[in-house]
Amino acid sequence: MRNKGIAIVLALATVLVVSGIGALIFTRTIREIRHGAQDQGIVQTLMLARGAANLGGSLLATRGRERLERIVQQTASSTDRWAYGGNTGTEAPDPVLVAQALANVADRFQSDLDGFLCGKNFAPDGLPAEVRVRVYVASSACGEPLPPKTRLPPGRFVEGAPRTGTGSGVSQTYALPFVMVAEASLGQARRNIVLQGEYRFTIGRSSFARYALFTNVHALPNGTEIWFTDRTLFDGPVHTNGHFRFYRSAWFGGEVTSAGCLFPGSQSCQGQTVPGAYFYGEGFVRDRNMQPSAARPSYRNRYGTHAPEFTAGVDWNASFIPLPPNSQDQRTAAQESGLYFSDDIRSLKLYRKCLLGETEVACSEPLDPGVLKLQYIEVTYCVKTKKTQVATYPLDLKK
Repeated sequence: MRNKGIAIVLALATVLVVSGIGALIFTRTIREIRHGAQDQGIVQTLMLARGAANLGGSLLATRGRERLERIVQQTASSTDRWAYGGNTGTEAPDPVLVAQALANVADRFQSDLDGFLCGKNFAPDGLPAEVRVRVYVASSACGEPLPPKTRLPPGRFVEGAPRTGTGSGVSQTYALPFVMVAEASLGQARRNIVLQGEYRFTIGRSSFARYALFTNVHALPNGTEIWFTDRTLFDGPVHTNGHFRFYRSAWFGGEVTSAGCLFPGSQSCQGQTVPGAYFYGEGFVRDRNMQPSAARPSYRNRYGTHAPEFTAGVDWNASFIPLPPNSQDQRTAAQESGLYFSDDIRSLKLYRKCLLGETEVACSEPLDPGVLKLQYIEVTYCVKTKKTQVATYPLDLKK
């Protein structure tokens, strides 16, 4: 908070006390100068601490994710029903076994995070300040314990299906809680920011049905660019093997991933990989140059403010996801037990509702007993009479 001095002006008619008033004003002026200097230091250190927190979030989304993927490849079971948690449980693994297994992952991940962050001053060049960042996925980071009154929950299973041994592709999602501490000091002013969150990762082959949107090349067949706008809302994972384009404030409720491939093939990237995205009026921006951070990019120009909201995180350097070797299998599956649209479509709208009986309620987690969460797909068809026909399909979302 900023502490602002209060200037009090006293109008006195007695000439005899003029000298006393002059002395009082002089004393208070000196105090105002001192308070002003303190306020400036407070503001500067607060902004430095916020910048350090953004840097920590960017690290988790880039180098941290890459390192965690390697650790998961080395530690996750490829034969048990659950990647972490053994063969216990039919709907979910034993939470105690999951916590124990993920504790090993956290210890190894902590060592890598310490190597990235410990002993480094992230203050801007030329500024006599000290800026530090620590990220905890275990009980200590950079040799320091967790901040007082801060608790780090154990790792947990989020969602997914067990392996059945039939060869069908399944995915399992796990979470590692973390605590981030960003500290800044400049002269006598000191500020710190403590953030808590979850680092989620998915293991195993996953059906394309899990994606709210998946594109290999993020453009229409005729080459027209696809832009996410302030009318964009996806409540599920979104991925492209290419690059995304953003105009104003698109909203994403699930993880957003981009492989950054310049020439995506059907099974692999056929050209160079450049992590980044397009922002309207700014052109292409590499992830390492995004402002204020790769986790929360925001650009303001004459066309507006372009700041997509990634509520579940974003990864600009995700793995390339091969397309199914036979697209007819996807078509057959949609015709037999899914949704298949054979007519010309004018628009496709996806949205979510939570219902208690027939009354719509808030979709806040955890859901209250009896609340049903539905994903709606609303399709507007073009018909020969030059009119449109709208069909809505509710789908039960299982947690």
